[in-house]
Amino acid sequence: RRAHRLHSVDTMLTRATSRAVGAVAPAAPRDVASARAARSIVSLAGKRIGVVGAGQIGSAVANGLRKQGFKDVRIFDKSDRNRALLESRGVTWAGSAAEAADGAAVLFTALPAPPHVKSVMETGDGLLDVLPSGAFWVDHSTTDKNEAIRLHGEAAARGITMLEAPLTGGLELLRAGLMTVLVGGDKEALAAVQPLMESYADTILRMGDVGTASVVKVVTNMLAAVHTVVSGEALMLCKRQGVDLHAAFDGIRASAGNSYVFETEAPLFFSGSFDPGFTLELHCKDLDLGRQLALESATPLEVMSLAEQLYRRAMVKYGKDAGSSTPPRLTEDDTGTSLKTPGFDKWCYSIEKVSGGSIGVVHDYENGTGGAGNTTA
Repeated sequence: RRAHRLHSVDTMLTRATSRAVGAVAPAAPRDVASARAARSIVSLAGKRIGVVGAGQIGSAVANGLRKQGFKDVRIFDKSDRNRALLESRGVTWAGSAAEAADGAAVLFTALPAPPHVKSVMETGDGLLDVLPSGAFWVDHSTTDKNEAIRLHGEAAARGITMLEAPLTGGLELLRAGLMTVLVGGDKEALAAVQPLMESYADTILRMGDVGTASVVKVVTNMLAAVHTVVSGEALMLCKRQGVDLHAAFDGIRASAGNSYVFETEAPLFFSGSFDPGFTLELHCKDLDLGRQLALESATPLEVMSLAEQLYRRAMVKYGKDAGSSTPPRLTEDDTGTSLKTPGFDKWCYSIEKVSGGSIGVVHDYENGTGGAGNTTA
């Protein structure tokens, strides 16, 4: 389903090197990029790759790298929940974050929030003092723009090249290897590590300098929150006006008012799950980062602010670990009307990513469980 096929490290080496050598005339931009990719693959193929954070994103990174033939991939997390699965796939479980980073040519971090990134990179045996000079650090965490800029400077002072690289697209795209990476940082650095990113992500987009990717990532999560809240209200209006919700769902997703969030989260309202595999606490963290950006730039966010209020109200009422699709439950409680709809208990979906970045959703009402993790991709 990808627009391109990924290949093993050996195949990538052969093809990239054959494109990169033997050029007599001045290289065209694409040839230059191929040459850089070849040098990157050759230089990194036998080197250690470290990953800190073995949650959904960190595990996907480590698995993707191993599948593509990178042999020395080490990962660490305080929780060993995913340890057995990762080890069964050839990933080495390190005894500490420092052990994962020691001697690594590239370090990937995928942590919950800015304080976790700061702690891992700077506190105690901070990894900025463990990584060798010349290493690359790719931070997949959703973090604060100003903190990313500061850490980039701290890394550069030690000879380490840092890229901020939050992922976007949702859990199902992550599991299907179809996520988009939003990158902030140096073009040359991105060219060096992009072949590694392509082992677990489908689209890599450079937003600009360090800081820009964090802004765009936070904005995508703010938009998702608004879509979730408004989707719940729209469907409740349909329900209370006597419209069958399955019919309303089909009508809306075939309309100009459709969105990826509506298509993949409305069924969670209908099944009663409200859980896309992401928590209210984490989504509220991202909304808080967005509010800080708005204050910093004196940007009014009237609709976004209302959505954040509803998310925080939902977190107080239903708990921080409730699914991030939970806010429409507030409307259910306020009206005494349930959005639960027959036919969605076994719902799941698959994804078809169109060239250029658009996402197509294919619905299946027979082979899932109506909750998080329901992709047939």
